[in-house]
Amino acid sequence: MNFLNKPLSAPSHIVEYLIGLILLFFPSLLFLVRGGMNASLFLLVIISAFLLVAYRKSSWHKLDRTNILFAAAMASGLLVILISQLYQHDLRGRYFDSSARFLLGIPVLLVLRNIGMKSLSVVQYAFPLGAISALVAVLIEDPSVRINAATFYLNHIHLGDMALLLGVLSLLSINWVGSDNLILKLLKVTGFIAGLFVSAISSARGGWIAIPIFVGVYLYIQNKENFVRRFGVATLLLGVVGLFAYLFVEPIHHRLWMIYSDLLHFGSGNMDTSIGVRFQLWKAAFHLIAENPMLGMGAEGFARSMDALSASGFITPVAAELGKGEVHNEILAQTVRFGVFGLASILAVYFVPFYLFVRAIKTGSSQQVGAAMMGMCVTLGFFIFGLTVEIFNLKMTVAFYSLTVTVLLAIATHHSAPSN
Repeated sequence: MNFLNKPLSAPSHIVEYLIGLILLFFPSLLFLVRGGMNASLFLLVIISAFLLVAYRKSSWHKLDRTNILFAAAMASGLLVILISQLYQHDLRGRYFDSSARFLLGIPVLLVLRNIGMKSLSVVQYAFPLGAISALVAVLIEDPSVRINAATFYLNHIHLGDMALLLGVLSLLSINWVGSDNLILKLLKVTGFIAGLFVSAISSARGGWIAIPIFVGVYLYIQNKENFVRRFGVATLLLGVVGLFAYLFVEPIHHRLWMIYSDLLHFGSGNMDTSIGVRFQLWKAAFHLIAENPMLGMGAEGFARSMDALSASGFITPVAAELGKGEVHNEILAQTVRFGVFGLASILAVYFVPFYLFVRAIKTGSSQQVGAAMMGMCVTLGFFIFGLTVEIFNLKMTVAFYSLTVTVLLAIATHHSAPSN
């Protein structure tokens, strides 16, 4: 392992091998092994804690601007939940479980920013392998599936969103570390196609909104001067591709047609369509936020309010029943539960890493710029995904976001020159 502050030793090679394995397989484990994503993060935290103790006299613990801002953002969720739940007189441990995974990214970042770049660059293989694994998982579950594809532990929306993101990262990683050979390019293109295919048959249409955002990020990084013109052309091409997909790809045709159908029924008074239920739950969230703006209603407050809102006629019984599960919007969910501090926390989780990636683009090497570009796509992708679903209501997706952002930020802000 290419440690910056201490010579190599035999245990260091073992640790390097373990870190490389974890980073290589964590996206695949998200889809193939229940609990595999969380186990990957926990194991990496244990290794990081060991290294931080072993290298405690090094500069690894230095709290520069990147470390401080990242730590503050990723720790904010636990602090906000603690404040709100103290106010609610309810401190059950399960309320803190998901947000703790954001916190776990902090020691991992301290370590990964200081180890050899080669150990981190294995994620260029991990992304396409993860997207391909999503397709494998879907086919294992049901080889004939054509719509609402899911696995036995991952619902179709989270599955489609994660597969789409990994497919995009696969494509963006082409020639990232160096000039890819033909086999590696084929792997990455296959990962991209697999990710798009899983997204299509998952019918997770909310995630499709992120595609022009990904294109925009890529075009902006590649050529800022001609960004507007190139993005206009790209948008036109995406429109053409989207039209053909609507006409000839049945899952996409079905889900896009359902938008029109849902809106038509909603306008006719049927409130219980997919879109109608979301509108009702968002209206309920805004109503409850207005009543409890500072500290929110607590972790279970929104769910407990559903029966009363249904009985008063504010929302339908169907919406109330679904609202007991989620708000269908990550930002509204955090705000209604934990108030303005919850809003600040979830925005920090998205946009503090985004800001750090933008900073890295201005000063980094080509490999670091590539990592920053992919990191921007991850943060913006999760933000878009979270507009129509609670993207962090599964602990595995919290762990995936935390680890993916952490490793890409470690590369983008690495303490040494890249090693190809």
